[in-house]
Amino acid sequence: MPFYRYVCPNCKEEQTFLMRMNDEDPKCPKCGTKMDKQIPRVQLKGVGGSSCASNSCSGCSSCSSRS
Repeated sequence: MPFYRYVCPNCKEEQTFLMRMNDEDPKCPKCGTKMDKQIPRVQLKGVGGSSCASNSCSGCSSCSSRS
């Protein structure tokens, strides 16, 4: 079972829970509001070390493959 990070939209409490993928979102231990699952940031590296999947990127500011 993976760990998931949750943040309460009401009181901003942050918690990490060991849960199954299809378990219901937990309630905040402080205020009882249903917590929001946080999606982890993942950076994929493409050709040439850029963060784009191809060398034809023209939109992202961090792309090192732009000419």
